[in-house]
Amino acid sequence: MPFRPPRPDPVRLAASVGLTLEHLLWVVGSLCELAQRPFDAALLAQQHAPPLTLAALMGALDEHEFRCAITAIDARALDARSLPMVALLKRTPAQQATDAATAPVSARFAADPPALGAVVDSPDDRPWQPALILRVEAGRLLVCPAGQATPEVVTVEAFAGRFESFGLLVHHEPADRSQAAESWLDERPPFGFGWFRDEALRHRTTWVEVILASLVITCLGLAVPLATQVILDRVVVHETYSTLSVIAAALVITVVFSALMSWLRQYLVNHTGTRIDAVLSTKVFAHLLRLPLAYFERRPTGTIVARVQAVETIREFITGAAVTLILDLPMMTIFLAFMFWYSWPLTLIAAGSLALIAVLSVAITPALRRRLDTEFLMGARNQAFLTEYVRGVEAVKSLTMEARTEQRFGEYVASHLAATFATRQLGNTYGVVSNAIEQAMSLAILCAGALMVMRMDGFTIGMLVAFQMFATRLAQPLLRMVGLWQQFQQADIAVRRLADLMDTPTEPQSAAAQPAPEARGHIVVEGLSFRHSERHPFLYRDLSFEIAPGCTTLIRGPSGSGKSTLAKLLLGLYVPAGGRIRIDGRDSASMGVAELRRQFGVVPQETMLFSNTIYANLIDASPHASYQDVVRACRLAEIHQSIEALPEGYATVVGEQGTGLSGGQRQRLAIARALLRAPRILLFDEATSHLDQETAEQFAATVNRLRGNHTILFIAHHVPRALKVDREVMLSN
Repeated sequence: MPFRPPRPDPVRLAASVGLTLEHLLWVVGSLCELAQRPFDAALLAQQHAPPLTLAALMGALDEHEFRCAITAIDARALDARSLPMVALLKRTPAQQATDAATAPVSARFAADPPALGAVVDSPDDRPWQPALILRVEAGRLLVCPAGQATPEVVTVEAFAGRFESFGLLVHHEPADRSQAAESWLDERPPFGFGWFRDEALRHRTTWVEVILASLVITCLGLAVPLATQVILDRVVVHETYSTLSVIAAALVITVVFSALMSWLRQYLVNHTGTRIDAVLSTKVFAHLLRLPLAYFERRPTGTIVARVQAVETIREFITGAAVTLILDLPMMTIFLAFMFWYSWPLTLIAAGSLALIAVLSVAITPALRRRLDTEFLMGARNQAFLTEYVRGVEAVKSLTMEARTEQRFGEYVASHLAATFATRQLGNTYGVVSNAIEQAMSLAILCAGALMVMRMDGFTIGMLVAFQMFATRLAQPLLRMVGLWQQFQQADIAVRRLADLMDTPTEPQSAAAQPAPEARGHIVVEGLSFRHSERHPFLYRDLSFEIAPGCTTLIRGPSGSGKSTLAKLLLGLYVPAGGRIRIDGRDSASMGVAELRRQFGVVPQETMLFSNTIYANLIDASPHASYQDVVRACRLAEIHQSIEALPEGYATVVGEQGTGLSGGQRQRLAIARALLRAPRILLFDEATSHLDQETAEQFAATVNRLRGNHTILFIAHHVPRALKVDREVMLSN
């Protein structure tokens, strides 16, 4: 029998197989060349930060319309239909050490600067060298390792010794951009439980194992009632001590094995649920980051965060409560079958109790949904209020707003607690009535069973006790289903809230590919018109101007004339109502947002620095930049000496929004961060508005030194006297 390599674990391999940036770019670029698809290496490098893994390669291929999956490689079974395929060369320990030592700094440099220049290897410290399998014929493979100019022929026997037993199956599926396809996208089904179901079904094998374990547990659960019947009806009556010992020993073994199976089942459920939660949370956050700016401007931050956190509620239901329901249904069916075999009249009592609880669940649903909806809205409002006022705590303190803010928050908390209390009280009533029905069922079965024992010859006391135990086992999943119904309502509310986020179209991440022209920084605005909504007046109508490459242009105008809005239009953050913007001859509307924004380095009015080291804040803008690149950018921004003067240098941790740095230092860091991207266009959006006159003049002198190397757009209401400009664009109301 021919050898078949074991099936690889895709999740583990995707996260553990490390690649260098050069190898990742080589694989994607080579496959794009084979598929005759344009490829921009610089853009791809900007979008994927180290450490790079097989998962990053799969994501990059997916962005370029390649569908891929990790698979086992059997060289003997390969055919032309499965090619091209990405294989991985086996690495000897000596080669691994060489790779780690000689990998370029751009692929190895860490974002944590305490040890500047330190090497950061791939997740398992062993960067693999990929190769493309291009052709298979007569027991020989045509393979091209990464970085090699020409492919080589490898025999099937030699392949197993040189390459790993797993690889990446790749298939190019170009998107259908026809009118019919666009119509289908517009009519795609809205966000709902199906989105989570599809991800859960990726783990079919695990769910099958969980269901099989549940069936075994259910069958073992039958042993105790049946053994109880035997003990009462035969062992006790005939006083057979040896039989009692055997039954007791068997029951002990059954209980221990059932406990082990229950632990294993719950482990599988928890482990799979965690993996699903990681994927779903990542997908939701990735979608959130790709939403247009208008989505964030129209909703409080706390409300958006509350909707993202709804994933946890949905995940707990999908992988917890829903699994419980699926597992309990066959258990209830088996128990009902045994109960019907024992006594159909008593079984009707149990079935009637089930029906009563089902009717109660349906009847309570409308009121429960209303209260859960109110509770969610109140909670989101509290979170939005808390986020907003903690962020603006400086204004609260400077205006002595503490008392009023505390009063408002107390009122919001009280209303939220009232809504929560109302929901819990309704759930409490529902649970108490359901428990009462369950207890009434047990009492009715006991009384009716006692009458049957006294009046019927074929129904024994052992059968009654066994039936009562079956009914108790039936009641346990029944009461769990009562709680499940409430969780389902909570999950349904969370899905509808999250749908507001997931059904919002994202920004165009890619567009019709065109050959990239030489980046010169030439900007042409033609007939531009814009207004924020149909209810607002136009900020511009037929605005036109041109900025030559390398030119420094001042854009002025009174407050409200749309200076910052123009910056957002240039960056693709807003969509114009008419006209177009051309960058180096290309219409910005035909470019994906990443491709468009890569042309710009932006220094905003308020520099956003995150709670991290100075080095990490800088490197985030260009994840593959080396330490030397960072220092060079900081020298150009004239901030290097200030950073070196700090006790920990580039490893200095700054607070949220750059706490601990002056306004001028934050702006110079913003310049360094912009320069690190090596843009052709530098955009200064009211960058001096929060600086004093002396600092603003020094800032202008720094900008002057960048003239000629970049196209510079300087948007300002008050212009520093030292700023040198080539032309001026005046906006007015």
